[in-house]
Amino acid sequence: MATSMVENHLTEKTGNLKVEVTRVIKATRKRVFDAWTRPEMIRQWFGPGGMKVPEAEADARVDGAYGITMHGAMEPGGVEHTGRVTGTYTRVEPYDLLAFTWTANWAPGEESLVTITLRDVEGGTEMKLVHEGFATEESQKGHMRGWTGGIDKLQQLVEKN
Repeated sequence: MATSMVENHLTEKTGNLKVEVTRVIKATRKRVFDAWTRPEMIRQWFGPGGMKVPEAEADARVDGAYGITMHGAMEPGGVEHTGRVTGTYTRVEPYDLLAFTWTANWAPGEESLVTITLRDVEGGTEMKLVHEGFATEESQKGHMRGWTGGIDKLQQLVEKN
């Protein structure tokens, strides 16, 4: 059974609101990395709940840009909406680490940073996501819900044979 740990905390010394999600995924680091960087894979999992991805672009190299459009409801029966997130890759170390800025149309003026680290563990790959630099606790909590749901879908996708 896959293990999951979700943390939500405030880093005292910087006041930096962040979300951390760690998962052990039954797939190779390459397959998990590709799910984050290949538009055809991003379209299959990105976004929480019933959100679908009609558009995804990714130029996964340092200073390369990405853009992802999501549409749907976060929860069954919820209000449908369209969200768009864009940013620039700041670190790209294939199969080990990916970092990118994050600007979402639902949080105007807020630019944050997402860092994904991957490492081999027994049974697959440990993936750790750290998303930091939120302007408000409300944004932090919303992103925690969003990442948890989206990563559930990523895990289902990459664990398929």
